[in-house]
Amino acid sequence: MSLEISESEWHDAKKQTDAWVDALPDHPWIERAIPAAYVELQGQRVFEHRDGRRVIVTVAPHDGKRWLHVSVSRAKYIPSYEDLVDVKRTFVTDVVQAIQVFPTRERHINIHPYSLHLWACLDSSGDGLPDFGKEGTI
Repeated sequence: MSLEISESEWHDAKKQTDAWVDALPDHPWIERAIPAAYVELQGQRVFEHRDGRRVIVTVAPHDGKRWLHVSVSRAKYIPSYEDLVDVKRTFVTDVVQAIQVFPTRERHINIHPYSLHLWACLDSSGDGLPDFGKEGTI
């Protein structure tokens, strides 16, 4: 359980994570159990692909909105763009926009050296970003 939220908030986040993952279409990923020793991962859902990619999925509140966080990693190198696109389509779906955040140096946290992260706002207000593609730049 995270130290940043209450136990009831944690249980609610776990329910929302389970609801999100259970509603996903069928996919070739294998769900893995989280070892009891990894207390910080409890409540999240972990998947592994036959090609070695691992994914952690969590839905939790941030600044009053529900956010889906999906991390993808490989054991010995950073996942490719194609890896990230496949993970986005599988775990975020094509109907929800996701963003990749590059924080300032002071806010950067690196728990795994070969991991990338996607964030998606699940509330109707969207992700809070302007439509950068409006001018044809995306």
